[in-house]
Amino acid sequence: MTTIIATQVTPQGLLIPRAALQDWNINDLEVVRRKQTILVRPKREATDPRARVRQALRAAGLLYEPSWKTPPDVSAEERAHLAGKLAQGQPLSEIIIAEREDRA
Repeated sequence: MTTIIATQVTPQGLLIPRAALQDWNINDLEVVRRKQTILVRPKREATDPRARVRQALRAAGLLYEPSWKTPPDVSAEERAHLAGKLAQGQPLSEIIIAEREDRA
């Protein structure tokens, strides 16, 4: 749908009548500059559900963005070596059960 509207250029910028934007939320608009035109449209929704959740959490101030770099990936061989090293001894579930038997 294309609608041609009367705009006004002022020292403050380009004025677009609010009625021309109909029921669009002003905060959900984006401006796209093209060669011959400027396009005002609703922001595109992120197609990835995880990206939408992150965007909503970030907007609500609930997403913590750490200032440090993420650690480098560990190779499969190193992971296997560490798993073998940590797997020595009794399983954790058995240790917990034995510890709880002392309390009863």
